[in-house]
Amino acid sequence: MVNKKISVVVCTKNEEKYIGQCLKHLVMEDVPCEIIVVDARSTDNTLKIARKYADKIVFDHGGGISDARNVGWKNASSEIVAYCDCDSIPPKDWTRRILQEIKGLYCVSGPIISYDGSISMKIKFFLWGSLFPRVMSKLGYHSVWGANMAFRKSILKKYPFRFRFLEDYDMGVRLRKTFKVRFCSSLKLPVSSRRFKEGFGRICIKYYIREWLGRKTRRSSTTGYFK
Repeated sequence: MVNKKISVVVCTKNEEKYIGQCLKHLVMEDVPCEIIVVDARSTDNTLKIARKYADKIVFDHGGGISDARNVGWKNASSEIVAYCDCDSIPPKDWTRRILQEIKGLYCVSGPIISYDGSISMKIKFFLWGSLFPRVMSKLGYHSVWGANMAFRKSILKKYPFRFRFLEDYDMGVRLRKTFKVRFCSSLKLPVSSRRFKEGFGRICIKYYIREWLGRKTRRSSTTGYFK
């Protein structure tokens, strides 16, 4: 395989409905990327579809999303390692923009926008996944979104993912201390709103707020893949 400047990790678990669309777009990137699929022992056609596009298919150890993300960067051939969700549709210039933005930094992340769901859902997604973190970044508080983020492999060796959920929040907290993490408005990534179909507010309380409070009270996370 030709040496590529960036590796993209896609974590999967029974994602036959979405994985093909995501990988097709990654193959068409302006800057060619090494595509690594980290699978959690899928029982559907996920792997069959992934084999058509991925450069590498590896398996996690059953330890949740942080485990899968760590397996991903450890198998990456490039110094820059990006992550997107399997239900995302990476724009053609996504990898090129990552390489531009990450110069001099350890980590970059960007807005996530919904390409499906109701108008109300899209508005909530815009406010939560794009506008709010962009405003906070102007104030120096740079967020890291797990569905749209990239790192230097050397920094992942020093700061591996640690938690089974809110692992991106944890990375943001740790890397902000280095002053080399940035939320970049140019790195927009369309994703599915499917995880919020039972109600945006309910999901945020059920997963994000509950997990954040648990982290603050030093309870260990018990949540695996966010399905």
